[in-house]
Amino acid sequence: MSTTTTLRVNTPPGFRVDAAALQPAALADLSVAEIERIVLPAGNQRCVVGDLFDVLRSDAAVGSEPAVDASRSGAALLIEGAGPWLDRVGAQLGEGHLVVHGSTGDYTGLRMTGGVLRIEGNAGHFTACEMRGGRLTVNGDSGDFAAGALTGDMEGMTGGTLTIHGNAGARLADRMRRGLVLVGGDAGDFAAARLVAGTVGIAGQLGSHYAYGMRRGTLLLARQPASVPPTFTAGGHGFDVFWALLARSLADEIAPFSQWRAARLPARLTGDLAVDGRGEILIVG
Repeated sequence: MSTTTTLRVNTPPGFRVDAAALQPAALADLSVAEIERIVLPAGNQRCVVGDLFDVLRSDAAVGSEPAVDASRSGAALLIEGAGPWLDRVGAQLGEGHLVVHGSTGDYTGLRMTGGVLRIEGNAGHFTACEMRGGRLTVNGDSGDFAAGALTGDMEGMTGGTLTIHGNAGARLADRMRRGLVLVGGDAGDFAAARLVAGTVGIAGQLGSHYAYGMRRGTLLLARQPASVPPTFTAGGHGFDVFWALLARSLADEIAPFSQWRAARLPARLTGDLAVDGRGEILIVG
């Protein structure tokens, strides 16, 4: 029988804590006592899981919520009462299901390769940074560099699906190479900058310099932007089949992307011509 582990915050610390060790599959193989003794890095501080959390164990799903059903997604981990002091939640997650009731700090879902990670609140900077697979959902807002690359690295997100129901910060999907990113709210400056490939959808307003240095890939806009980058040009027609397949693939995602139909062909721009770009901006609004 699959196992669900619940970590309930009992004493919020006065410092930031690295939660990368809290992996659903790894914790499922440990006893409650062993989990309580796990050391969590915290800068110059030292703490163990038992200092911060009450540890609960169940062989059934937590409640009736499908999202934490361990029988459907392998081992499950539920973190209750988390705050922005908890960094690297789900970092390098490869399997299982991790749900956070609360907000998380920076590097949420860093380099995750599989599994499901859901944040009920907000997430910090570098959310889904260099993500390679799996599904990450943020029901609130995210900080800067979501789905982007770490400083000095050449590739951002290379696989998986990131959905942000709220707003995203600056540099969304910077250097992204593959995968799907959908934002239900606004995005900050330099959204989809230096995009190499993949699909980025933004439902709200855009900041300055979006699609800067875009080489390939697709930027979906649910509303007409205030201005069009001068290095993009009208992309013409002939992408009916592509649009039909793309619209169909978004049917199970967040609104408004799930509500689009192939019959409504968007306007198309191509660029960034300053870098001989072969990317495209599709404006549905």
